[in-house]
Amino acid sequence: MRKTALFFTLLLLVTASCSKNERNEKKFLKGILSESFDESAAANQEFSYWLSSDEGTMTYDFPLMREKLGLKIVTSPDSLVRCYSWCLNSNSENPKYDNVIQWMAQGKMVGFSGTLDYLLAGRKNDLKKMSSFGHSIDTIFEITIGKRPVYMIGQSYIYDGEKRKAYVSAAYQNGVQLVLLPNFFDGIEFAGNNVFIDDGSTPISDLFKWDEKDRKFYAYQTDDSSKLIPGKYTVFVLGEERFSRLPEEEQQQ
Repeated sequence: MRKTALFFTLLLLVTASCSKNERNEKKFLKGILSESFDESAAANQEFSYWLSSDEGTMTYDFPLMREKLGLKIVTSPDSLVRCYSWCLNSNSENPKYDNVIQWMAQGKMVGFSGTLDYLLAGRKNDLKKMSSFGHSIDTIFEITIGKRPVYMIGQSYIYDGEKRKAYVSAAYQNGVQLVLLPNFFDGIEFAGNNVFIDDGSTPISDLFKWDEKDRKFYAYQTDDSSKLIPGKYTVFVLGEERFSRLPEEEQQQ
């Protein structure tokens, strides 16, 4: 009898949580898509704050936001880090993204509303007032150094309508903070970070690849005309503490 009562109590809690997420999703989506600039901006800010402060959102799928707003969600393989990206001026030549990053630390969710680069650099923000231009966070690779998980987070952005930058930075947990692991790619902070001609149609899986078996990471290359070189990558091999760039003669052709 007690087991049955406990089951229904848990079921009610889960149902209530889902209903809350669904209600909030509809409310914020309506506000963000409002033709009133002030109403849209206020709803967008409230949505960011909700994501940053409510642990119940970390497992919610946001089907309406994905469909109507183009909300992008990427989650680390261990489900401990989750990144959100959405764009309110997608028709612009210089689309600007909003970002929220969530991660679990010491059994609790920590949230950050702002750019991933600000977060990893240790910059603090006011979740209710912060407004910044983020990027499209596209993927999270997870590797292990010793017993410490390292999250390689890929992001990209478009400017002038046809130019794009894409790069991967490495993050790890230091206490409750998610911070940048500096000089992780053979003395540099980012892998990639080249300007290339692209309208965003090249998938991130064609720009970066992680081969867990061989412990190699592949980052795209460009030619002198800032065009992608199909199938050509800069190859990094994972050592005990960082990636080392393979000598030129050993790079994949």
